[in-house]
This record gives sequence, structure tokens and C-alpha cells, in this order.
Amino acid sequence: MNLRELHQQKRAVTTDGIVKKSRSVGCVSPSWLACYPIFQDALRGGETTFRKLPLHAKLVALKRTTEDAAEQAIASRILDDVGASFVELSTGLVEDAVRRYLSMQPGSVNWHATPSTTLLDDLARQIVGVQQPHVSRPPCVLRPGQGIFLDGWMRFFSYRARSDKTIPLLAIDWINFYQRLCPLHF
Repeated sequence: MNLRELHQQKRAVTTDGIVKKSRSVGCVSPSWLACYPIFQDALRGGETTFRKLPLHAKLVALKRTTEDAAEQAIASRILDDVGASFVELSTGLVEDAVRRYLSMQPGSVNWHATPSTTLLDDLARQIVGVQQPHVSRPPCVLRPGQGIFLDGWMRFFSYRARSDKTIPLLAIDWINFYQRLCPLHF
């Protein structure tokens, strides 16, 4: 197969079993997505730029660094081309990742001895629930590296408690994000 044929060949990108789009087989994801190993395949399917994120997803990231609406508007324009991925995954897939993550933590409970659904329910009861909107749900912000959430444990448990079928997740190229915001804070 020559390069022209390879470039024209498409690969389906799926999220939670649903084909979202297709792109060239030769298309390589940016290196920043490698920082999200747990959900990397799904995030690759939702790969975009900060500019293209829905407003409610942008605001979650902007509120981590800026105080008021004027700063957020300026920051949003500066961040237009920063890599981002916004996906919704089935609650079951996210729960499985959370279980694996929690079982690897030092001093963790034996997730194999007790039904993991019961343990997640017990843990959810210990975290005070926060009512999340049913429309334009704020995403759980993913943590780069081997973690799960940078911000969003409460959101995860509140979406799970009300039996949402999917959980919104947001990954951002945080290094580029903060580098671009540095001039605003000095």
C-alpha cells in the first residue's frame, strides 16, 4: 500500500461503542494524550481544541485558574488552540476505571473480597453529594498521569448516585494550558 492509499484509508473512532467520527489511519494523536493512559483510547476519539469545547466544559477548566468573567473571556481566547478532549463514557466503564485505580492505592480495601458495587456505594455515601445539572453537565476533569480525577470526584459520585448512563470527562493539555496563561498572572 502506498502513502496516498494509506492517507485516504479511514479508521472508525468509537466512544462507548458508538462511532463518533473517522479519521486517517496514519493520523497520530498528540503526545499530550499519552498523559491519560486510563482513558486514552476514548479521549483520542474526542480530541479537539479548547475553542471547540462546549461552554460548560470550558468554564470548569477556566474556573481552576481565573476568578472573574472578564479574566475568563481573555483566557478563553488565549487558550483557543490548546489540546482538549471532551467525551462521555458509560458509567460502567468509568466505574471500572475507578475500581482499578482505588484498588492500586496503598492501604486500599480488598476489592475482590467484597462486591465492588457495594464498596463504591459505601464510598459514595461518605462523600457529600452535590446536585449537578441534568443538562450541560460539568465534566469530571481528568488528572494527567496515573490518577483518575483532578477535579470531579464529587461529580462522579453524584452522576453515579442518580444513575446517569454516562459520565462526562474532560482532558486538557495542562502544560500548554498553564504556559499560555502565565502572562496573565504576572
